[in-house]
Amino acid sequence: MNGDELGQLRTEIDSLDEELIKILALRFIATSKVGIIKAAKSLEAVDPSREAIQAQRYSVLAAQYGVSIELIQKVFRTVIDEVVANHQAIRESTLK
Repeated sequence: MNGDELGQLRTEIDSLDEELIKILALRFIATSKVGIIKAAKSLEAVDPSREAIQAQRYSVLAAQYGVSIELIQKVFRTVIDEVVANHQAIRESTLK
């Protein structure tokens, strides 16, 4: 592998990282809308049954794409924790 090839791969990685961030931003826009609906309906920020279904789905997708299941579970746990915190903040702001 020469320096040019390494540079090209790093450029590709940088582009993929940007796409991941864009997709996360879109996901948080959608989950904020869910948070608003939950707050309006006085629903809890956490939905354990939905989380369990999604965790299973993430494991299947990770296996399908050859990505570590443990890594994917950690990533999505972090994302879900942030979503729940956002939902709680939305709910608290509507109570004021």
